[in-house]
Amino acid sequence: MKTVYLLLTLATAALLLLFLLRPGAARAAAVWGLAALLPLLAAMVVALGHP
Repeated sequence: MKTVYLLLTLATAALLLLFLLRPGAARAAAVWGLAALLPLLAAMVVALGHP
């Protein structure tokens, strides 16, 4: 399960980077949502990594 969240986190980071490198490619709410989701996913990966 940790691997799934890790892949989802990396995909979210890549999508956010793509949106930030191409201005106008996404609405502000989409960028804001991805930026808000990224720390939550990272916390899930860390939390699932501990026994």
